[in-house]
Amino acid sequence: MAVHSKTLPQIRHSLARLVDDLILATLSDGTTTTAVLATTDPPQFRNKADDYFNDGEYEVYTYAGTNIGESAVASGWAITGHTLTVDRTLTKFDATSKLELHRVFTSGELLNAINLAIASCAGRFLVDIKDETTIVLVEGETNDGDTIYTYEYELPKSLLYIHRVTTEGDVSGKKLTGKVTAAFTLGETVAADVSKATGIISYEDSSGDYILVREVDGTFAVGDTVTGASGSCGALTEVDDETVGDGKFEMEDVVDPRDYTIIKSYPPKIKFNEDHYTVVGDLRVRLEGQGSQDTVSADIDNIFIPDDWLVMKAMTFLPYSKIESANLLNTFKSAEARSARPLSTAIHGNSKAVIE
Repeated sequence: MAVHSKTLPQIRHSLARLVDDLILATLSDGTTTTAVLATTDPPQFRNKADDYFNDGEYEVYTYAGTNIGESAVASGWAITGHTLTVDRTLTKFDATSKLELHRVFTSGELLNAINLAIASCAGRFLVDIKDETTIVLVEGETNDGDTIYTYEYELPKSLLYIHRVTTEGDVSGKKLTGKVTAAFTLGETVAADVSKATGIISYEDSSGDYILVREVDGTFAVGDTVTGASGSCGALTEVDDETVGDGKFEMEDVVDPRDYTIIKSYPPKIKFNEDHYTVVGDLRVRLEGQGSQDTVSADIDNIFIPDDWLVMKAMTFLPYSKIESANLLNTFKSAEARSARPLSTAIHGNSKAVIE
């Protein structure tokens, strides 16, 4: 399957260009209510007469940099100094801010049309999905001290098909028991304040009661406070030897498809074979499969549907009254015809369906 990847702004800009409703601008400076233009697309932007954009009630939307995702309406334009004023007080515009201006369709209408187009091919056009966070193996103890294992886990609802399941590799490490006061990031290096021991985060307990570390250098001790670039764990109450994840998902750790089944009730679950699969507590499981493209909302979101089809389909979901008033009926009919072809992809040959 061909790989397609565009950001939400790229798709929105293509759609807005299709209906002749896009001006892009980068800034050199600004205030909380004004934006000073640097370079523009098209260059004629800078030659528009005073009040051109506020007279036209242009929407001013920031798609990158400071104020990303913020929408306002033009309330002033001065050709001298190329200064655009907006009707809202925002964070101070600066040289990182990038603007798009719309006269006919708002950024919200464009986003809604894109998401309706995405939804229209749900379940037919499949994107590759890799999930390494949803499933963490669970191992516990009964009141009598016997070890019990969990073999059944809920699957992420984004997956429609699964073709590979891999268990994280394991190494010897340490379990550091203490209250987590700031969340760690997997793979970050941590250090103890007193013992000066260091390690790499393999896992953080969902309840914040302990962390697991690998590649330990030195000896962690009770009473240590462990910190990293993002996380912190208060005074340790216990330090124990533990088998921990090594952060790798090797081919030799791929689970035989015969050793797991998909339970297709809702929510769907994966069930490992108790006779053949070994559960090691707190190891992660990588799921590889296919699913539908998620709807998008943030300007950092990616879209993996072919953009030539998606832009045409999205146009058919724009407000029809505005299509008519902007004399875009011919463009609309062309988009309707070009997006009429079905969009679908093949299912991976080794896949197991998650939902019927």
